[in-house]
Amino acid sequence: MRLSCSIPWQITAWFTKPESSLSLSLSRPHSRKWCTYSHCYFVAVFTFVILLYAHAGKTKAALKVYHHMLSTGATPTAYTYTVLITAYGRDSSGFNFVGYAKKFFLEMLDKGMKPLSATYMIVLDLVAYREPVDKAKEFLQQIEAKGWLSPGSNAYQFKECHLTDAMQVIKMYADLVNNIADEDVQTFFRKSRTCPGGVNKRLRKMQKALKEDGNVDESIEIFSTILQTGMEPMVLLHTSVIEAYLKFGKTKGALEAYWGMLAAGVAPNSYTYTVLIKGLTSDPNFFGDAKKCLLEMMDKGKRPNAATYTAVIEGFAKQGGKAAEEEGKEFVAVMRDKGFVPNAKAMRDVLKGRPTPIIRRVMSIVLSTLKQ
Repeated sequence: MRLSCSIPWQITAWFTKPESSLSLSLSRPHSRKWCTYSHCYFVAVFTFVILLYAHAGKTKAALKVYHHMLSTGATPTAYTYTVLITAYGRDSSGFNFVGYAKKFFLEMLDKGMKPLSATYMIVLDLVAYREPVDKAKEFLQQIEAKGWLSPGSNAYQFKECHLTDAMQVIKMYADLVNNIADEDVQTFFRKSRTCPGGVNKRLRKMQKALKEDGNVDESIEIFSTILQTGMEPMVLLHTSVIEAYLKFGKTKGALEAYWGMLAAGVAPNSYTYTVLIKGLTSDPNFFGDAKKCLLEMMDKGKRPNAATYTAVIEGFAKQGGKAAEEEGKEFVAVMRDKGFVPNAKAMRDVLKGRPTPIIRRVMSIVLSTLKQ
């Protein structure tokens, strides 16, 4: 999103001119009701401009508008603070945003506001990544002294004896995101992580997919990890990065993110493989990698769903020619030798809507191999 720096300033400058109608209305002895209405409108204008800058990634400019807002006597709302803190969580420019994030969070508490749990986690993420554990402990003590308890105050990561481990995990999250080479993917991922409910949405999506494919044990494992640590499982985080690359059509980036996942010692689950394999098959240049990943998945005792293995077999059919068909049959035979037999009926359901010649070639590859 491109935003001219002059436009928001023109908006705020117009409203704060001494001769502007809004400024005059605030200075005249009107009724309390009108003054309250005018003040709320004034605050809304400033907050809107701050929001524009925040969404455009111009965090310093948003902060400048905030300071201008204070100089006019306008009082920030909880939403104003939330917008600013969220913007800090998305910005990795190195500016001292962590100090401002903590300051604004504490100001919210001083004013009797109740920050969202997502806002709290953004501040904690910033502290964990940019400051030592002692600073995190100090921050927790400050907010507790003000009578505010974190939404997970009884959870693993908020107990002082486990705080160091929690900070290390959060730093791992930050390092992973900051090391994303593609700017579009990094920006998208930062926004999705700081969006209220974003992590829960991805978690529900993964758990639902695992259960639907009969991988209940893997779904329970994720849930148990959250209960024990109170943290987002690393498998979910890495898989989300892979999905982000695929969303932008960056197949190579997705594959490299998968290799990075393995290098970090994080084991992919069935959903990770499903997302990756289907993404790889969408690009003919990575069809060989898709085949390897499918066999690797089965070697680890994980059973691919119909959509996943059909996508790979369809890749052979799309190539056309006798050689590709024979290679496809050999691949299905390898799958069978590993104890996995494709479900022809389920494959037909997946292939609905495809060109008839493709469907025929896919089913020929599978059925002729299974009859042997």
